Amino acid sequence: MARTHLGRLPAGLAVCVCMLAALPVDALAATSETAKSGTASPRPRIGLVLAGGGAKGGAHVGVLKVLEQQRVPIDCIAGTSMGALVGAGYAAGLPARELETFITGIDWSAVVGGAGRRLLQPIEQKRFADAASTPVELGFHDGHVVTPGGLANTSGIDNLLRTYVAQARMVADFDKLPIPFRAVATDMVTGKMVVLKSGDLARAMRASMAIPGAFSPVVGDGYILADGGMVRNIPIDIARQTCAEVVIVVNLVEPTTSPEQLVQASQLVARSMDLLLESNEHVQLESLTERDIRIDVPMGDIGTGDFERVPETIPLGEAAASAVAARLAAYSVPQGEYVAWRQRVTMPQGFETTVADVRIGGLQRVNPEYLRTVATIEPGDAVDIEALSDDAMRMAALEDLDSVAYRLEGDPSNPTLVWLPKEVSIGPNVLRPSLGMYAAGGGDLKFMLGVQHVRRWVNDRGAQWRNNLQVGYETLFATSFYQPFDVAQRSFVEPGLFALRSAEDVFVDGERVATYRFVDIGGRLDLGLNMGRSAQIRVGYLSSQRRAEVQTGPPQFLDIDARDAGIAVSAIYDSRDRGTFATHGVAASVEYIQADDSLGSDRNWERVEAGIRTAFPVGRNFMWIGVAGGTDLDDELPGDRAFSLGGPRTLPAYQLDELRVRGYWLAEASFLWRLKELVAVKNQAVYGGFGLQAAGLYDRVDLVDDSEVYGVSAYVGGPTPIGTFTLGIGAAEDSWGVWLSLGRPIGTGSVLDDGLFG
Repeated sequence: MARTHLGRLPAGLAVCVCMLAALPVDALAATSETAKSGTASPRPRIGLVLAGGGAKGGAHVGVLKVLEQQRVPIDCIAGTSMGALVGAGYAAGLPARELETFITGIDWSAVVGGAGRRLLQPIEQKRFADAASTPVELGFHDGHVVTPGGLANTSGIDNLLRTYVAQARMVADFDKLPIPFRAVATDMVTGKMVVLKSGDLARAMRASMAIPGAFSPVVGDGYILADGGMVRNIPIDIARQTCAEVVIVVNLVEPTTSPEQLVQASQLVARSMDLLLESNEHVQLESLTERDIRIDVPMGDIGTGDFERVPETIPLGEAAASAVAARLAAYSVPQGEYVAWRQRVTMPQGFETTVADVRIGGLQRVNPEYLRTVATIEPGDAVDIEALSDDAMRMAALEDLDSVAYRLEGDPSNPTLVWLPKEVSIGPNVLRPSLGMYAAGGGDLKFMLGVQHVRRWVNDRGAQWRNNLQVGYETLFATSFYQPFDVAQRSFVEPGLFALRSAEDVFVDGERVATYRFVDIGGRLDLGLNMGRSAQIRVGYLSSQRRAEVQTGPPQFLDIDARDAGIAVSAIYDSRDRGTFATHGVAASVEYIQADDSLGSDRNWERVEAGIRTAFPVGRNFMWIGVAGGTDLDDELPGDRAFSLGGPRTLPAYQLDELRVRGYWLAEASFLWRLKELVAVKNQAVYGGFGLQAAGLYDRVDLVDDSEVYGVSAYVGGPTPIGTFTLGIGAAEDSWGVWLSLGRPIGTGSVLDDGLFG
């Protein structure tokens, strides 16, 4: 090999040659190439490492903004969890400014909390789910109860990720992305790290951020993948293996935990998870060399789940990166070189194409033709990412599916759209447990424990076998078979049987004088029509054998042993955003029943009742306004079939069933203040409410004169995992009451007590 005699060269040139000799061979090659072009200076390959941290990961965007200001090109990226989300977007070709627009524009309440999902659900799905009054769903398989893979529905997250990197999803090899990329996940079977470097980029991000217990894992290729933070929250070694000669690490730093913060069990559990992450972080951070740059971002009081505070994290990342700007400048390149690099790695993610065909695959129980009636895209349609996203969310809102993915196959200019719905992991047999408790100052103490069972997709029309069992102040067994007539499930028939035993109080002018036990055994046959996602009408035949027995007090008030049979017509409308504590939307219901001896009844009577409530936001708070009324249409309605008012959902100043009437009208208005956030991303909070009520009472069963009553109420309440809770007080001119309720609402005396008006 020929030698270069440095002593014969000019001093400045000798220094340059010495520097070149110290560089690695590939760096020399890069220098040679850039020397030919005359546009760049030699530099080491730089790997960017982005740590996991949930909502705190928004700080990575702030760091990227500073890297662009400093003209520091990135050669490869490795990220975990939220770091994988930000890193994948940058690797896919989105500049920092577009990442910031995207991240700050995310509606986390929709993506993580499911806001808006209910508006896409079919009306029958909403109606039947509201009857259980709890969001908890369990599976039942081979005699065992099966829990879901995660507590949160992930369809919104899945859809967001697919939209975010729509074009990059077409690139199967992550080395061929504009910037090579790696995501880190944990295999829950072996406990080992899995480095994701090929496949569907959106799926890789989803696997890396699948927090165990919160989000369902990503299953496939022999793995069950969950959040990578458990094994490598700061994947420095992965960046070095990918390309990095120099590593820039973004570390999300939480405040030091004090002993005072480790008192409660929940605090200790949370701290144990932090220690798991910190243990593998320390090993990685200790591997940093003098050439590497560590950017520590103090996160203050922003926690992993504070997604609504993501915009606050970006300036924190900017400030931390700016603090090491002098060190970053060592890896800055000239303006022209950086502009050329930025243009080379920028790739817009939107697209528009015309689909040649639409296919649905991967289903075992759900009829794919039913999903076609839910989706809107058909062969020959011009579609963009928004249209695909909208259809995916329409299908994912169905109770039968966990999420809906898609891919485009064949000719890119005229591809086939393939929907890939994922059926619910708990299987077709679903259990919804429920618990209800009510206590009032008048001495009432009622409870209820129940479970709702449904066997979905009994046949290809979507038939369901439904059962309801509960014990407590009401003991109920009911079974029915919901059978749609058509694939789109617009029309249906539902025959059913029921047996109910309940205890009800009888009042005379505000005084409790007796308690009766009612026993009802009967059946119902409904024909129905589902009209869009918000309305339903049913017409049917109802028959019930009723018997009343006195438990305490005189027996003469409700001495009954009779069969009621006749026509039942009902209609509902529901456009609420949530089943309980709705902030916008309308709920309406009307029911007409006519019992007639020509239809097998022992008594002739009829009644009609209707109610409507609208909710609308007022800033961060909201209002409810509602009206309701019922009448016996000048018929002699039996006392046991009269409307009963009283309790927190109608007239809070009175006890449950205190006011039994054959005709009434009621108007109510409530203003609800958001007092304290519980889970902000799910829009769950503790509310303070103030309500006004007015009612007209006619033809009272206790023979008290017709009258009008006016009342006020104040309460605090909010959603819980088992239903709603409220604690309040109501007052009227001649009565007042306090109450506490938890879980499933107690009392079904009027239309406003129905779950539709939760």
